Amino acid sequence: MNNDKKMKEQAVYWLSCEKEGFTESRKLEFENWLKENPSHQKVYNRMKFIHKIPKSLSEKNREDLSQKVHKELSKTKLSLKIKYYYSGAAVLILILFFSLFKTYDNNSLQYEKIYVTDVKNLSKQSLPDGSIISLDAKTNLNIEFYKNRREAFLTNGKVIFSIAKDKSRPFVISSDNIQIEVVGTKFEVINLDNKITINVQEGRVKTYHLNKNKKRENTIILTKADTITYTNKGEVNNYSKINPEKIAIWQDDLINFNQVTLKEAFTEFAKYTNHTFEFSSNEIKNYLVTGEFKSNQLDIFLNTIIKIYPIKIEKKDKTIKIIKK
Repeated sequence: MNNDKKMKEQAVYWLSCEKEGFTESRKLEFENWLKENPSHQKVYNRMKFIHKIPKSLSEKNREDLSQKVHKELSKTKLSLKIKYYYSGAAVLILILFFSLFKTYDNNSLQYEKIYVTDVKNLSKQSLPDGSIISLDAKTNLNIEFYKNRREAFLTNGKVIFSIAKDKSRPFVISSDNIQIEVVGTKFEVINLDNKITINVQEGRVKTYHLNKNKKRENTIILTKADTITYTNKGEVNNYSKINPEKIAIWQDDLINFNQVTLKEAFTEFAKYTNHTFEFSSNEIKNYLVTGEFKSNQLDIFLNTIIKIYPIKIEKKDKTIKIIKK
């Protein structure tokens, strides 16, 4: 056995002793071993670092790693008659090291950016992989790229993704417990009012809900002009067709209402202004409206609804009250 291999095995042995707790005599032996050779301390520190790496991984990645190690162990014919305890431990740590190195490498963060918009949208932001994203007002998005995957986390708002094709690195968008997997396509994701909506403009995407046990539910493949809405419980609320030309029209500063309540309409306008809106009754909140407006055409919208319904508008500072006549 060469010296390097022997030192590694000895280091693994002392690590196991340290983990179980040193006796006084064993601790003295360990300290003497460190003093014997300056290389002992270096090897010991290196093996200790390897042991610590799994703690920096997520629970899912640790589970993946554990499965890989068990697979490798099943393929390796280890002798049951090992002369020294630490020799067997060394074999295990070497298998662990190579599996761990690959897993750790794949899970090393290569790129991250957080996007937060206020009352204006953010158009055509290029990502390192060639993908392009645009964000509506009042949107929060986090992008993370790793060696083997690309991820986005939408906590609130609307984003349209134009994903560059890369079969070796799927793009996964997570919004609450809904996930969307793509290789290359163009689609919009909306996270508003405890609902997640996906509108596909081009290509094909796979969507599903992750339950409490992280199992996939309600998996659906969407293609061009498909729209789907999930509730916050993962139930499919709507699955139908949509006019692709009406997807993400907020990029052109447009708002489209199709039989929505006044409350919903004012909530949409509120994203593009610092005004707050108050209603004198629930009846007024539930009046329905249809139409298309520029996001800066709040006054035109107000003049339109007072012609349709028996209501009047009162303005005071940044507060707008909608009152019944």
